[in-house]
Amino acid sequence: MPIDLVRILIAPLLLLAGAGLVFGRLTTLAPDLQLLLAALPYLLGATNLLLAYLYNQSRAMLSALNLLAGYALIQQCLQSPLAEPDNFVLFSLLSLLLPFNQLLFCLAPERGLRNRRALAMKLLPLAPFALLGLLWQQHWLAPWLYQLPAPLHELAVEARYLSTASAWFCAVALLLGALVLHFRRTHADGAMLGVLLTLPALFFWFDQPLISPLLFSTMQLVLVQALVFHSHQLAFVDELTGIPARRALQEQLRSLGRRYTIAMMDIDHFKRFNDRYGHDAGDQVLRLVASKLREVSGGGRVFRYGGEEFTVLFRGKSEEDALPHLEQLREAIAGYPLQIRRSDRPDDVDAGRRQRSSGASGKPVQVTISIGLCERGPTHSDPDAVLQQADKALYAAKKAGRNRTVPSRRLRQRSRRGQSDFA
Repeated sequence: MPIDLVRILIAPLLLLAGAGLVFGRLTTLAPDLQLLLAALPYLLGATNLLLAYLYNQSRAMLSALNLLAGYALIQQCLQSPLAEPDNFVLFSLLSLLLPFNQLLFCLAPERGLRNRRALAMKLLPLAPFALLGLLWQQHWLAPWLYQLPAPLHELAVEARYLSTASAWFCAVALLLGALVLHFRRTHADGAMLGVLLTLPALFFWFDQPLISPLLFSTMQLVLVQALVFHSHQLAFVDELTGIPARRALQEQLRSLGRRYTIAMMDIDHFKRFNDRYGHDAGDQVLRLVASKLREVSGGGRVFRYGGEEFTVLFRGKSEEDALPHLEQLREAIAGYPLQIRRSDRPDDVDAGRRQRSSGASGKPVQVTISIGLCERGPTHSDPDAVLQQADKALYAAKKAGRNRTVPSRRLRQRSRRGQSDFA
């Protein structure tokens, strides 16, 4: 499994594992704690609604509403035996409705909360919860008992409560959710998959004491962690390039040791390139440079400083230690032929590949970067001073002809030679 998928799934899986560990100990809880556990899904659901509203995340909000509506229906209507016809019909329909809605929200693209018409359409799948509650209250579900399809009467495993129909639907929903996660690779989709993974367990062990509060709390927590990761990404990850942003660099600078080197780098003639090929091409260049910078060796960490400027931080390394890694990086970028996407490039992937192979995409262009680096020293012992000195070295690299790396020590050597000549 790719590393990024592991990072996305590790938090939901840990939460589900934690729920499994406390599963057998729920009945030993004190009555006050049991009441608190029963109220926890509502509290976590309200937290999700607030966070989703603050971060403009419609899918998380709809998923939280889906879970809140399902939990409220179970708490209000299904606290008596399923042998009663109304209860059995409600349970059977709910075992399909909850995963069906969750799958819809998983497959839907993220449109935010600003488009009210689109949001109203997405809220429609939640209406059946109110309808089912009304029908149950009026005892109008019992006549449906013998009209339910046979797979809803058949149990997937004997003595358990998950029907064959629900088991098959949950399996299909899990497969589709895994495919969505594979292609999108976001924490929101990881949370959606975690919820889809938990729902069949809810109906499978439905007769266990306090199973609903436990698993609904777990599913709401899975959504909470996805929203927290999303807020972290907004603050610390650059949206265009996908690498840590300047705020993440500032956090790193607060915890540096006594030995480190900072490199400042800038894309050569970026403004001229932007004016000639357009801003879309400029974005291509920024993404290309960022993807190459991710491959930096020597333990360097890359950040987007702003605009066309990037920063690489080497902990525990001097300028001499970091220089070969930066030179390797500079040469890799300079030697990579960038093919600018044409405005008439076809949407079809195969057609676009044929266009590139035929040479119709135009002549590739060369992108180069200039680098200045500085290590912590007696004259610049704090990170801000090191950054300023690395920026001066970057300016010297550009002044010297660009596409080169200039260590700060060269500037100091020139300064000392100049003072000696003056004397």
